[in-house]
Amino acid sequence: MSNIEQQNDFLCPLCKSILTKEKWISIVGQWEDQQKQIKENQKQLEKAKKEKLDLESKHKIDLKKMSKLALESGVKQGVEKEKREREKMSKLIENQAKAIQVSNGKIALLEKQLKEGRTPQTAGFDYEKEVIKLLTENFPEDEIRPTGKKGDAIQYIKNNGENIGSILYECKKTATYQNSFINEVKRHQEEAKANYAVIVTHAIKEGKSKFFIEDDIIIIDPMGLLDIAFLLRNALLEMHKLKLTKDKLEEKGKAILKYMQTGEFRIHMSDAMSKAEDAYNLMLLEIKDHNKNWMDRYKIYCTIHNNVQTVRMEIGKIITGNSMIAEAKELPQLPISH
Repeated sequence: MSNIEQQNDFLCPLCKSILTKEKWISIVGQWEDQQKQIKENQKQLEKAKKEKLDLESKHKIDLKKMSKLALESGVKQGVEKEKREREKMSKLIENQAKAIQVSNGKIALLEKQLKEGRTPQTAGFDYEKEVIKLLTENFPEDEIRPTGKKGDAIQYIKNNGENIGSILYECKKTATYQNSFINEVKRHQEEAKANYAVIVTHAIKEGKSKFFIEDDIIIIDPMGLLDIAFLLRNALLEMHKLKLTKDKLEEKGKAILKYMQTGEFRIHMSDAMSKAEDAYNLMLLEIKDHNKNWMDRYKIYCTIHNNVQTVRMEIGKIITGNSMIAEAKELPQLPISH
């Protein structure tokens, strides 16, 4: 195979720059993984709906059986066998009703996740609250506040208390990327007189990655939000220190956005977001393992406590001759979710 053929094999699908085989696989895999997850959610939803239909069908059949039993029991009053059958059928009907209720809840959750473009891994991200919380915690010197529109926030960059620039963030909690997002956000950016505008969303535009720029608007997955916020904020601070004119400031700002559209920058950002997601998933596993270890240790302490309290009570009975010694109190429950 020639060098040209080898290079074409590993061209970046976004910016057409030459990549290593490993990096090419990583970038192409992100889009495929997202689509697989959405298809899996759809599959789970269809399965849940089928299970619900099966449950409802069986529920109707069993209700008819119960009605028949009730009729027969009227003819055969006092027959113990019929009483047991009715009780058994009543319990079955009750359990089926609960199962249908659980199934309805599962379907509602899956439909909500599909509508909002979320997966089990991303379902925990509450856009409106999390964006403001993340920015406030990581940039305490700045002023972060909602704009009044649902899902929107603006970050006013401060230098020694002086407002030197701003970044507008708009959250799009949806499964499908819409081209109308850009014009809408550009209008809001002009109204807010913000230096930069960022769309935060899990939705991916066809043919794009989890980070791209369109008409000077930055679109990014929540996993890359803090990285972009840090870079834009730092750029505004550096330009302020240089005391650039308004025209120069706009010129440099556009140059920064142009650089962000290069293959080099996008590759680094995609890799950073991928690593951030890996770290987040590892943290979830760590929390789960910690909870399990705490519960196992708690059970051991309960056994020790019960053994000691049992022999303590027996010794108390021997000393006092009183067999009515109060039972030992149980250890309090751990304040963690299981």
